[in-house]
Amino acid sequence: MPQIPTDGKFQNDIPQNPLDDEKKKSPQDLQTKVYTEEDKVYLSFLQERLENSKRMKDQTHPEFNGKTYYQVYEDNEKIANTHHLDPKKNPDDVVVSAGTIESKLDALLSNINNLNLEVEVLAFDKNNNKINDLGNALNDIIHDTEIRDGGDGAGDEEKKIARQRELLKQGTVFVQEEWVKKFETKKKLTEKYNGQFKDFKGWTSKLEKVFEGPSRTLLHGPNVFLGDITEFDMENQPYMFVVIHQDYDIAKRKYGKFENWQYVHKGKVTSEGTSETPKTIFDNKWRLTELKKNQVEIILYQDQPGDEFQILINGVLLLPIGFPLSAVVPGGQYNVTKQVYRLINNKFAYGSSFVSSGSIKELSALIDEMLKLFVLKTRKSFTPAYVNTSGRVIDRKVLSPGRISMGFDAGSLTPIAGNEVQGVTAGEVSVLKEMQDLINKSTVSDNFQGQQSSGRQTATEVVETQRQAKLTLGLTIVVCTLLEKKLGFLRLYNVLANWFEPTDERVQKIGEARELVKVFRRTTRDVAIDGEGEGERSVIPQDSELPTPEVVRGLERDEEEKKGFPVRKIFLSPKILKTAKLTWYVVVNASEKESSPFFKLLFREQLTDIITMMQFGSKPNIGGLEEEFARVWKTPRSKIFEKSQISPDMAGVSSAEEGGGGIRTPQQQSQAQGRPDNAGGGLPAAAGAGLGG
Repeated sequence: MPQIPTDGKFQNDIPQNPLDDEKKKSPQDLQTKVYTEEDKVYLSFLQERLENSKRMKDQTHPEFNGKTYYQVYEDNEKIANTHHLDPKKNPDDVVVSAGTIESKLDALLSNINNLNLEVEVLAFDKNNNKINDLGNALNDIIHDTEIRDGGDGAGDEEKKIARQRELLKQGTVFVQEEWVKKFETKKKLTEKYNGQFKDFKGWTSKLEKVFEGPSRTLLHGPNVFLGDITEFDMENQPYMFVVIHQDYDIAKRKYGKFENWQYVHKGKVTSEGTSETPKTIFDNKWRLTELKKNQVEIILYQDQPGDEFQILINGVLLLPIGFPLSAVVPGGQYNVTKQVYRLINNKFAYGSSFVSSGSIKELSALIDEMLKLFVLKTRKSFTPAYVNTSGRVIDRKVLSPGRISMGFDAGSLTPIAGNEVQGVTAGEVSVLKEMQDLINKSTVSDNFQGQQSSGRQTATEVVETQRQAKLTLGLTIVVCTLLEKKLGFLRLYNVLANWFEPTDERVQKIGEARELVKVFRRTTRDVAIDGEGEGERSVIPQDSELPTPEVVRGLERDEEEKKGFPVRKIFLSPKILKTAKLTWYVVVNASEKESSPFFKLLFREQLTDIITMMQFGSKPNIGGLEEEFARVWKTPRSKIFEKSQISPDMAGVSSAEEGGGGIRTPQQQSQAQGRPDNAGGGLPAAAGAGLGG
C-alpha cells in the first residue's frame, strides 16, 4: 500500500492542486508594505470588535436559560431531528421516539408553504397618488428575480422553505440579500483531439459570466455575529459581520483579483503567538475561528452607522480602510435581515423557537419516555422476571419456547409476584392519548395535518377548518409574513439600484438613420388580465422616448392576434425612475394560493349562493363570473367563452319587454328551451322569476 506523503501535498484528506504554485508574500511584507503604524490603531479597534462579538456568543445568558448560544443551537437541532437520539446506556434500554416535534414541524411548514406569501409593491408619487402600472412592473420584476434567484435551479422557492424551517427550528433566522455575479471557466477545443497525451494543447480557456442578479442566502446562525446582543432591532446594531469557511480555491475565484490576495495564506496561522507576542491582524497572525488546512476564513464586516464595509480573508484586509458600505449595499443599510419566532424580551437580539417551547418540548419528552416504558412493560409481560432459588447459574435460554432443560428442580425458577406481567393497561394508554391531545391543542391538530375524517367537505367547512387553524397558528403565520416583507424591501431596493443598469448596446435603425441604443433587462409574466382572464404582461425598460398609450395598445393588439391570449405591455424609463421622488410600500397578505383546489371549491360554493340569490331577483354579472372562472382555472377567458353578447335566454335573464324583469330558475330556463322541467335538476319551479319585476 503506498504511503501518504508527509510533505504537505495532502492535508486533511484534501489534496492540493499541483498547478497552484503561486508564491505568497510573507506576513512581514503585509505589515511593512501595506499597513502603516497609523493603520495599526484602526486594525486593533476592528480586531477588538470582532473578538468581542464572538465572546458574547460564547457566554451564558439568562435568556438562554443559563446556556450559551451554541449550546441552545445544538439542543434545537437535536429536538427538531428525531434521528439525533441518545445512545443506550444499559443493554435493556429502549431507544425510541414518537417523532412528535418533527411531524408537527413538517405539518406546520407544509401548511405555511400552501400560503401565498408573495410581496406586493405599491408605488406612490410625491403627491401620494398611487401608480398602479409601476407597482405592477416592480411586482413582475421581483417575481422574475425570485424564480432565477442566485442562478440556482430551484430559485427562491427552495430557499423559502429552508429559511422558514430555520426560523421555527432555531427561533432566529438571518437572510442576506446581495447582487451576485457568477463566473465559470469555459474550455473550447480549437483542433480535433487524436488521442495524444503529452503534446496536445488544442483548447482555449475563457472566464464567462453565467449569472448576474439578486440572490438570497440563508446564513448559518453560528456564523452571524452582532455588535450588541442586547439590541433587538437589526437596524440599530452598531455593527455586524458574517464568517464563512470556504475552500481556498473556491474563494480565489471570487476574491483572487484583489491586490491584497497575494498575502492570503490558507489554513491556520503558521506561527503560534504567546502572551508577549499575541496574534494580531496587523502582523497577519490572526484568525477568529478554527480552520482546516485548505480553508480560508472570510469575514464580511458591515458598520451601518459609520457607513463602512470590509472583507477580511484569513486576517488580510482586501478593501481600503473605511470603504463605504453605501457603495456595496443600496442606501448603506445592512443587507442582512433578521426575524425571530417568539420574542424573549426587547432587550435581547435572539428569540425562542417553536420546537423548544415548554408545552411542546416537555410533553414530547414525556411521550417518548412513556413509549420506552410501554416497550419495556410489554417485553416484561412476555418474558417476566424470575427468581433463581437453586443456588446455581441457570442460562436464560431455558425459558425459550419448546426448550428441554435438565439438571435442576422444576421449582428452581419462580416468577416475581405482582401485576407486573399484565402489560400496558387501558389507563396508561389514556394518559398517553391525553398528552398527545395537549400537544395538538398547542400546535396543529391531526385534522390540520391531513388526517381529517373521510367524506366530501363543503367550502364552508374547509374555511372553518382553516380559520380555526389560523387562530392557533396566528403567531407562526405572522412571523413568516414579516420575514417575507423584510426580504421584499431588501429585494426592492436591490432591484432599483442594479436591475435597470444597461446590459448591452445595439445599433437601431430609425428610418434612414441609425443610432446606438442601450439594452435593458426585460421580464414577461403570466398574470390575470382584468376582464380578460389569464394573459401575459411584459415590462420593457428603454432609454429612448416612451411610446404613447395609443401606440402601446396597438402593439398589444398585434401580439394578441398572434398569440391568442390577452397581452399587456408596460414601458419604463430607467433614467426617470431613478430621479423621480417616489414612495414605496411592500405588503404581504397571507392567503391560500390561487392555484389550490380550495379556490375552485370556494368558487363552486359561490355559484350555489348566486343561484339562491337569483330566486329573489338578483341579476348576476355574467362577464364578472366568466372572468372569475378564468382566473381560478388559470385559463384565458377568450378560450372558454365567446366574446359575442350572450342572449337573455342563455344567460337566464328575462327581458323587460317580456314583462318579467327578473331571473329565471334552471327549471324555467329548461321550459323556455323546450326541455323537461327536471332536465337540469336544482331549484324547484315554485320560485317564480317575477319576484324582482
